[in-house]
Amino acid sequence: MVSVRLRAERLALRYRGGPSVLEDLDLDLSAGELVAVVGLNGAGKSTLLRALAGLLPAADGRVLLDGTAVHTLSAQARAQRIAFVPQALASLPPTTVERFVLGGRYAHLGFLRLPGPHDHATARAALAQTDVTRHAERPLAELSGGERQRVLVARALAQQAAVLLCDEPVAAFDLPHQLELLDLLAELARSGHVVALSTHDLNLASQYADRIAVLHEGRLLVADTPARALSPETVAHVWGRRLRVDRDDQGRPRITPARQPGAS
Repeated sequence: MVSVRLRAERLALRYRGGPSVLEDLDLDLSAGELVAVVGLNGAGKSTLLRALAGLLPAADGRVLLDGTAVHTLSAQARAQRIAFVPQALASLPPTTVERFVLGGRYAHLGFLRLPGPHDHATARAALAQTDVTRHAERPLAELSGGERQRVLVARALAQQAAVLLCDEPVAAFDLPHQLELLDLLAELARSGHVVALSTHDLNLASQYADRIAVLHEGRLLVADTPARALSPETVAHVWGRRLRVDRDDQGRPRITPARQPGAS
């Protein structure tokens, strides 16, 4: 796979008539690494990922994919190179799981070509990667929230895009499936993809991410290794002083509740 680079330069986003959501943000994402975006609710995590995917227009600055402004790409060209996994679908299409995942191939087919053997094989492989093959013939609406989220990831994998951006992809999962999906995303990063995800789980971010981008009040405080990004000072500043930062046996941060005075 050709090396890929996705970069935000002085990126700012504002809702019409409202305050800034992101301001003056620079972030570089390169092939071969998994980047976790963390921060409090309202910090701009989802907004950042949508902007990086070209789904939200910038008020200022730009997003570049290998030097090309993302907003200048057609929707099909963008989908061929960037896959975005939302937290949930606004509405559920009346289709089966396998047909929905096969829809990820239309970025490569356009409107006139029908899916061929390669497209069906790619969709089936994505179903297997996300452990939803047994649900292939079920209507999408019948799935649980966690199952549906895995199907969203499967559809993104079927796109075979070089960039994979996931908005809280493990939030609805039980722990075994959280670990399975994060293992898969880490492997995709090692194989040469650009992979970024948002999460509230600082410990999972610490264990899996090569870099962690910490957002606070619409600004990027730091984007660095877990040990540097989740320093005691940064954690206290963003999440408060009721959290304690230790290190595991590999030197990665481990976040636990701080023992309160007088607590038994």
